Amino acid sequence: MKKILFVCTGNTCRSPMAAALLKYLGKGKVEVRSAGVFAAEGAGASSHVVTAMSEKGIPFSHESKPITGTLVRWADLILTMTESHKHTVFHQYPEAVDKVYTLKEYIYQNEGYEKQLSELHQAYAEIETIRAFYHNKWEQADAKDKPGVSEEFEAEIQPFKEKIFSLENSLPSLDIIDPFGGSIELYRETRGELESLIEKLLEKI
Repeated sequence: MKKILFVCTGNTCRSPMAAALLKYLGKGKVEVRSAGVFAAEGAGASSHVVTAMSEKGIPFSHESKPITGTLVRWADLILTMTESHKHTVFHQYPEAVDKVYTLKEYIYQNEGYEKQLSELHQAYAEIETIRAFYHNKWEQADAKDKPGVSEEFEAEIQPFKEKIFSLENSLPSLDIIDPFGGSIELYRETRGELESLIEKLLEKI
C-alpha cells in the first residue's frame, strides 16, 4: 500500500485537508499522513478547516506535527502544497529528493508538462548533490579558504538556478492557495481545489 505524506507550513490547514480528502476518497487504498515544515506539535486544525470538512461529511480529527526524518523515511511519496515547502524539504532531507514533489507538479506530469517537470526536478536534484559536496568541502577548509569555497559553490549552481527560474516561469503556478487567516469562503475554495487534485491523484496512483 502506497504511503503518502502531505506537507505545508504549519500543518493546520492545507496538508491536513489534503490528507483527510485522500483518506475519504481513497477508501483505504493508501496510507496518508501530514506534517508542516514549521509546525508545532499538537496544535489543532483551523476552525474553518473543521467546518469545511464537516460540510462535505468528511471525518476529521487532527493534531499538527512537524516534518521529521522518521516521517520522510516512512513516505513513499511526499507531496507539498507549494514550491517553497518542496525546497525546504529538499534542503532538510536531500536524500528524499527523488520522492518530493508539489501536489500540482505530480499531477501535471499527466497533463502535458512531463518534459519541463522532469527537467525541473533534475535541476533541483543537481543543486542538492552539489550542495552536499561543497558542504563537506567547506567543513574541511581552513577559515581563510571558506569564502572561496562558498564562491565556487555559487558559481557551480548558477546555471541550474537560471534553468529553474526559466522552467518555473514556463509552467502554471504549482502552489495551492493558502487560506490561513482568511474567510470560510477561502477555505471552501482551497478545499475545492484540493478535492479536484486528490481525485486526479487517485487516478494516477
